[in-house]
Amino acid sequence: MRIYTYLLFISASAILAACSTTRTVPEGDRLYTGADVKWDGKKPKDYSTLSDGVDDRIRPKPNKKFLGMPIKLWLYNLGNEPKGKGLNYLLRKKWGEAPVLLSSVKPNNTNLILEGYLEDKGYFNVQVENEIKHSGKKKAGIHYTIDPRNRYTIKSVSFVVDSSKLGYFIDSSKKFTLLKVGDNYDLDIIKDERERIHNILKEKGYYYFTPDYLLVQVDSTKSGQVDLYVKVKDAAPRVALRQYYMRKVDLYTNYTLGRDSLISEYPGRPFHGFTIYDPDSLYRPIVFERSVFLKEDSLYRLSSHNITLQRLMNLGTFKFVRGTFRPDRDSSYLFAKFYLTPYPKRSLQLELSGYSKSNNFIGSELKVSAKNRNWFKGANLLQITVGAGFETQVGGKNTQLVTNAYSLNLGVSVTFPRFISPIPGLNLRTPYVPRTRISASYELLSSPNLYNLNALNLQFGYQWKKTQFLDHLWNPISITYVLPSKITPEFQERLDKDPTLRQSIAKQFIIGGNYTLNFSNLSPERYHSFFASFNADVAGNLIGLVTKKDDDGQRKIFGQDYSQFARLSLEGRYYWKLSKNLNWVNRVFAGYGLPYGNSKSLPFVKQFFTGGSNSLRGFRARTLGPGSFRSDSSTYYANEAGDIKVEFNSELRYKLMKYIALAAFVDAGNIWLQKADSSKPGAQFKFNSFLNQTAVDAGIGLRIDASILVVRFDLAFPVRKPWLPSNERWVIDKINFGDPDWRKENLILNIAIGYPF
Repeated sequence: MRIYTYLLFISASAILAACSTTRTVPEGDRLYTGADVKWDGKKPKDYSTLSDGVDDRIRPKPNKKFLGMPIKLWLYNLGNEPKGKGLNYLLRKKWGEAPVLLSSVKPNNTNLILEGYLEDKGYFNVQVENEIKHSGKKKAGIHYTIDPRNRYTIKSVSFVVDSSKLGYFIDSSKKFTLLKVGDNYDLDIIKDERERIHNILKEKGYYYFTPDYLLVQVDSTKSGQVDLYVKVKDAAPRVALRQYYMRKVDLYTNYTLGRDSLISEYPGRPFHGFTIYDPDSLYRPIVFERSVFLKEDSLYRLSSHNITLQRLMNLGTFKFVRGTFRPDRDSSYLFAKFYLTPYPKRSLQLELSGYSKSNNFIGSELKVSAKNRNWFKGANLLQITVGAGFETQVGGKNTQLVTNAYSLNLGVSVTFPRFISPIPGLNLRTPYVPRTRISASYELLSSPNLYNLNALNLQFGYQWKKTQFLDHLWNPISITYVLPSKITPEFQERLDKDPTLRQSIAKQFIIGGNYTLNFSNLSPERYHSFFASFNADVAGNLIGLVTKKDDDGQRKIFGQDYSQFARLSLEGRYYWKLSKNLNWVNRVFAGYGLPYGNSKSLPFVKQFFTGGSNSLRGFRARTLGPGSFRSDSSTYYANEAGDIKVEFNSELRYKLMKYIALAAFVDAGNIWLQKADSSKPGAQFKFNSFLNQTAVDAGIGLRIDASILVVRFDLAFPVRKPWLPSNERWVIDKINFGDPDWRKENLILNIAIGYPF
């Protein structure tokens, strides 16, 4: 009987909701439900692109829907016209959305817009018709019928130029033309071709030439085909047809509006093809040697112009960079001036953060950072950081295993805006400043009831970008010294039982290097975006060639053991924009560590971990794995690590309103050991069984996105537990949200800052 009551209630609610969509529609009008389009005839290969273009141009758009329901329209209809602030104001002005009415639709105007769009795509004889489709008494939509008829293709492309140098450059570039015989006529491609020729000419010194001075004439008298003629307009001004060289290039290093009228009175200092005006002696001239690519008496090039502007801006010491160009009267020379407004030289930043982990730990961290953006007048960035934090567990079982933890971080780094290398003058011709970074840091992690772990790190490396999508980071020298201390008897007993853990935090050197390659074309405007990252980290290989084994078979340096391993990781993310407010994000991560020689496992600072707010959110951080192993204390004693990691995440993100977003997600993965450990049965990675040892969780999320800060709440639970017997690992049938014991054991709330990936 109860089930019928529920069904009756749901049906009644659905009927009431359907009726409520037209409550505020005026008499004699109708609710506009949207448009549908029918394409007569055979669909072309690029029909999907054309269809998207047609849909984008149909106006207006109907009321927004979520999961097929016009929630914002329902909220609007729940309220009345507000007389001030209050619930009606929120429903009508903030949360709700007024009904889109049929009277606001101008279908005949839309016909013309669609015909114009399709003509630009080669359908010169297209016809578009419309018809109003009524739906009940208060709703209606528009049905558009497109008869594309014949589509015109390109029969020939001719470049009509004279014998001038400009004509030669245009004619010699025709082998790279975007206008291909046999392709469909497309106005957008014609615009791109004009832009291509314009960029070539700008690279050849034609500073005043613009795409508007190019003309592409179309002869469409032949049935179904067009002849294209590319030429320079007869009305193009003489300055646009002239090549320009640089007469003088000036840099003003401390420009402000207050000094604008006096700036020309300061004496300049010629340096390597340009002149520096630095009356306050803020910078050494070498700072600009690798950033200014426009030189006096050189041919003007658009690439040199753009690289110079971007390099000066990317130095990181200037807040504003502005360039101006002025022609020398009646000559082929340009004067260039770059006005640079610096940031304050020094800054101090204080950060206070709090966090909550999925293993019932809460903590806080205080960090103070001091920066000098122009250290030693070389645009070098000097950064000194001091941080301290604490962590404690506020609930859960087995509290005898719980310990507070404290951390202290000290770091200093210097970043130089150039390559420091044995190769003199090494300077990539890109808009991005290559950098050399030297850093030293000390970290203390103290668990008073367990141990102290000291780590000292020295690093020397390079960072550079060849394109806007590729980022390289290479640290040929990376030295870490790990020193444990104050190990308690209780923790020593655990180390004696776990040789993998014992070696991972043993006193040791980590001497090697690492390389990271990142690819990213992420953009909110793209329908398909990608991020990929590859990292290679090796230690102990070169030094192993010059050290000998002792009587115990170990190699040492300065009387201390050092680690030997190779560690590789690969991460890929795919962002699919399904609609304006709906995104589907997928992530894959794979990491493999191979300890060898001195090492039976990776050092603690190089191991892989899983679980938590940025990983498998249905499992507490560092409590899952390795493999099917499950220690008695791993539920709350977060210390599980591995040499191998495989992880997959899939998440749907829906923007409900301006600052509120929802998510639904699935995570899967685990960690494993590379070598067998008798104290951890089932922890070794085996290719034929790793899928059976994969953990899976699912959940929902709420995100408060204020652009500069994203606060994330993810509620997740496991659906597959790899430590259970092989045929009992799927636990979907055991999900019981009404059972408080199940919720306490399985339901995990992750609170974090920022998106998980």
